[in-house]
Amino acid sequence: MNMLFPVNYFFLLVEILSALCAGNVSKESVNQPNLLFIFPDQFRAQAMGFMREDPVKTPNIDRLAEQGIVFANAVSNRPICSPYRGMLMTGKYSFSNNVLTNCNTSTRKFQNFLHEDETCFSDVLKNNGYYCGYIGKWHLDAPKGPDVDDWRDSIWDTYTPPGRKRHGFDFWHAYGCYNEHLNPYYWVNDSPVEDTLFAGKWSPEHEADVAINFIGANTDKPWALFISMNPPHSPFNEVPEKYKKIYKDTPVKKLLNRPNVPGGEQGDVARQSVADYFACVTGVDEQVGRILKALEASGQSENTIVVFTSDHGEMMGSHGLMAKVVPYEESFRIPLVIRWTGKLKPGINDLQISVPDMMPSLLSLIGLKQQIPSAVEGQDLSAYFSGKKPGAPEFTLYLLCNPWNALGGMRGLRNDRYTFVMQRNNEGKETGILLFDNKSDPFQLKNIASEQPALVNQFKKKVFDKIKNINDPWIIYGN
Repeated sequence: MNMLFPVNYFFLLVEILSALCAGNVSKESVNQPNLLFIFPDQFRAQAMGFMREDPVKTPNIDRLAEQGIVFANAVSNRPICSPYRGMLMTGKYSFSNNVLTNCNTSTRKFQNFLHEDETCFSDVLKNNGYYCGYIGKWHLDAPKGPDVDDWRDSIWDTYTPPGRKRHGFDFWHAYGCYNEHLNPYYWVNDSPVEDTLFAGKWSPEHEADVAINFIGANTDKPWALFISMNPPHSPFNEVPEKYKKIYKDTPVKKLLNRPNVPGGEQGDVARQSVADYFACVTGVDEQVGRILKALEASGQSENTIVVFTSDHGEMMGSHGLMAKVVPYEESFRIPLVIRWTGKLKPGINDLQISVPDMMPSLLSLIGLKQQIPSAVEGQDLSAYFSGKKPGAPEFTLYLLCNPWNALGGMRGLRNDRYTFVMQRNNEGKETGILLFDNKSDPFQLKNIASEQPALVNQFKKKVFDKIKNINDPWIIYGN
C-alpha cells in the first residue's frame, strides 16, 4: 500500500507540469496576475505632465510613470479609433483583421468590422481562466442602418449582443461609438438593445465608478479589465466645469506652446479648443487615480499588471491640423506606461513597440506565451521590457489605408531618429515623400527627403520588406 503514494504523487506532478506548460492553471495553482488596461481616446503622448511638453496637470499618471516602465517610442500604427482597437484585440495589422478604418454605416459594405471568428486577446484570457470585463467605447462592430457613402452621414453607434461578438468579455458595460460625454449611455451585461443605461454624469467618472466596483467585487479569481474612456476625444467642451477652471486663466500662448502650430485661421480651432482638451486630460487623470487607489485598497495592486495608453494622439493645431490619422508625432505617438510592482523595474524604455505587439507581449508577461495564437502578426517583446537588447525591432510601421482605396494612402516607418512616409494616389502612383529628422527637428518643420535620397531608398526597402508579411495590397505593385 505504501508504495502507491509516491507513484500517485508522480502522476499528479506530471499533470500539474502539463497544465503549467499549456497555460491552463487555476489561480489556486499559480497566482496569475490580473490585467488592468486603461486607454482613453485621443490622449496624446505629449499630454502627460512628466513629459514636460504640454503644460498639463496629470499627477496620477505622473505617479504611475514613476512606478512603471515608460515606453518612449510607442505608436498607434494606424492612428484612428477602430483600427487601433482591431490591432489591439487581434494582434494583427489592419489588412489581416479587416478593420482598416472606423466602423460605421459608410464602411460596413467593405466588411470593415471585427469578425466573430477572430481569436482575440480577451478570448485567450477567458479560455485560460480569466474573468474579462470591458467598460466604455468598443467601436468594433458594424451599425445597422442604410449604407451611405460619406462618413459624415453615417450611423456610428451600435449594440453588441452577448456571445461571440463580445469575444470572451463576460462583464460588459459599454457602447459602440457615442460622443455625448456629459450624458453617456451604456448596454450592461445581458441587457437587450432597447434597455440602455443613461449614466447622468461625465463618462470617465461613471466608468471609473464601474471599474472600482468591478475591482472590489473580484478578489478571488484572475481578471482582466479593459477601460476605454472616450474623453479627451472631441467634443472637448463636454467636460465638467471644475476641470475647465484649472486652465481658464492660462494664456492660450502658454497652453499651445508647440512651435509647429501656425498663426491665423489654421491654428484658430486649436486656440479655441486647447484649454478644454487639457481640462479633459486632467479629468481623465483624476479618474485614473481613483481606479488605482481602489486597486490598492483591494489588496490586488502588486498582483496586477497596469497598462495606461491611448488609441492615438491629437494634433491640436500642429501643422495646422486637428484630430489624428497623420504621421506627425502629435498623432502617431501614444502614451504607454506598464507597471507590475516588484516584477518590472521602473524606468524609461526606448523600445520600438507597435499596437499588434501588445497582445502577444502581455500574454507572455502574464504567463500565457504558449497560448498566443499562431495567426498573430505582432511580436512578443516582453523580453525587451527590461531594456533594449539585440534583436529588438528597429522601427515601427505607419499606415494610412482605407478599404475603398487599396492602391492609395500612405506607408512609412518611425525609428529612433527618423520618420519616413510614402504617399500614393488612387492609381498607386507615388505622389510624395516625407522624411523628418526627429532629433534635430523634433517638431517636424523641415522635410529633408530631397536632401537624403540614399536614406529614402533604404527606408523604402525596409517598409516593403515589412509589409510583405501583413497582407498589404501595396506589395502587389512592388517598390
